[in-house]
This record gives sequence, structure tokens and C-alpha cells, in this order.
Amino acid sequence: MRNTGKYLIPTIAAVVLIGLGSFAWLRFSRRPAAPAPLQKIRIANVGLFSNFNVIAAQKGYFAQNGLDAQVDEYDSGGTSMAALLSGKADVAIAADFVGVSNIFTHDDLTILAEVSSHVVWDVFARHDKGIRIPADLKGKRIGVTRKTAGEFYLGQFLTANGLQFKDVKIVDLSATDLVSQLESGELDAAVVFQPNGYAIQQQLGDQVVSWSAQDSRRTLALAYALRPFAEAHPDVIEKYLRAIVQAADYNRAHEAESKALLASALGYDPAYMDFIWPRFIFGVTLDQDLLLDMESQARWIIANKLTDRTAVPNYLGFIWFDGLEKAAPGAVTIIH
Repeated sequence: MRNTGKYLIPTIAAVVLIGLGSFAWLRFSRRPAAPAPLQKIRIANVGLFSNFNVIAAQKGYFAQNGLDAQVDEYDSGGTSMAALLSGKADVAIAADFVGVSNIFTHDDLTILAEVSSHVVWDVFARHDKGIRIPADLKGKRIGVTRKTAGEFYLGQFLTANGLQFKDVKIVDLSATDLVSQLESGELDAAVVFQPNGYAIQQQLGDQVVSWSAQDSRRTLALAYALRPFAEAHPDVIEKYLRAIVQAADYNRAHEAESKALLASALGYDPAYMDFIWPRFIFGVTLDQDLLLDMESQARWIIANKLTDRTAVPNYLGFIWFDGLEKAAPGAVTIIH
């Protein structure tokens, strides 16, 4: 009879060790991979004009899409665009006219999406300056922020009322200074957007008269980036757009909650939210009318010699289609 005992114990030990090793390998190999680090993005926002940036930050949609988003508030599309062009932001919100003005000198700008349309520009004028009707603006000091939609709408408003830029004294001021100088009486009139118009009306009451600077024409708020950034980080652009599409869906489905969230985040009075909400149409799109609006504004800039350029750019080449086509393909209706 062969003595197998001396081989049995080492064999069992080897099997046990192999089993333990296999168990340990399976255990650790099945552990979920560490989450990828969030990618940073800096966003220059302008209040409600892209409320989706605020909602996405508050509801966690940026983080859900892999972004560490820094949302900074600016007082106008002009200052927001300046932050983008100076490298202080990766995405900026500004009106279509701001893009039209800057594309003449910055051919690296690109449009990611439309985020709202609105009627929020008004002309406010002081009664104590002898202004009762638009014709009384002749010879008066009118404040406006140059290279913003306010300049375009002022020109349209003057033309509709038989006046031209040469008939008034234009004072180029920031959005904040427009309010303070109209309230102090340094300006006779000013072209402002909301919530600045609301603040002026609350402060001056019947001391001022106002008219819509837009009539029925809607301003488009756009999300812009610089093309080199979009080309280097197409995944970040796509994630950004996915996040604000989620925010748009939330805004549509939960209007009351959105208004309350935005009022709290932006420091707006609930009464102001009720006043301004009907003036906005919110949505993340790229619509064919965008090209027509920008071409019309470019022709106006050229006709008023606000640029040295004489030809209207092809704005189709300034749109970054790839991001929104991946994030929400049905939102793109521009033929390209």
C-alpha cells in the first residue's frame, strides 16, 4: 500500500491557496472603476436669459453629465462676451446682436445654441427733462450700452419715430450705470433690459415714461464659445448642452418650482418673476430664423457704419452643430 498522506496535505494547501487567490482576484476585479474626474467649464451667465445654466447648477445636471461647472453672473451680454473673448469664460450667454457685432472682428466665435427669446428692452425717459412722447427725445442725452442689442433697438426705435442717431446725444454706459445715471438725472433717457427697467419703474414711478424698444421683435439669447475651445473639447460642449437640455425639460415640466428656484438663486422678487415670465420663451434650439435675424442685424450695422466691413458674413459657418445634434438632434432645424 502506497503512502499518500505526505502528498495530501500539501495538495490541499495548494488548492486552498489557489481558491483564495481566485476569490480575491474576482472580488477586486469586480469593483466598480473609480469615476472619471469632472471636467471643468466656466460659464458667463446673464440672469434669466439662460435660466438653464442656473437650473442645471442647482439641480446637479452639470455634475450628472461629468462637468464641474462654474457659473458666474454678468450684468449684460456685452460683459459676458468680453469675459469669453478675454479667456475668463469657456461659454458665454449674450444676445444675437452681440454675436453679430463681435463676429465682424472675431472670426473664432461659434454659436452653440439658442437658449431663449424675449421682449425685454425698453426706452425709459424722464418727465422732468421735458419728454412726453418719443419725438421729445431729439437733442437729449440717451444712455445705451454700445455693441449690445440695446444699440440696435435704439436705432430701430429712433427710425420708427422719425429720428436718427445724429439727432440725439448717445452716452455709452454699462447696464448698471445706465440705471444709476437715469435715476440721478445725469441721463435724459436710457435703453435698458429687464430687470433694470423694472428697477427704474419701482424707483422713479410716474417720474418716467417708457416705450417698448423692440415692439414685437424678439431678441434671441445664444450660448457662445470660441471655436478653438470647441474643437479641443467637443465632449465638454456636448456634456454642457446635454445638461442644459435637461434643465429645459425641468423648466417646462415644473414652471412654479423653476420660478422659485431662479428667484432664490438670482435674488429676484417673486413679484418680478410673475411680471417677467410671460415675456420669455425658453428652449434649447438652433432654428432657421436665427440666420435671418443675424443677417438683418449685420446689414443694419453696415448701413450705420458701425463696422469697416461691407459684406454680411455667412453665419452658417459660425454655428457649432455637432454638440446639439448629439445632445438633442430634434432641436436643430437649420438647414446645413
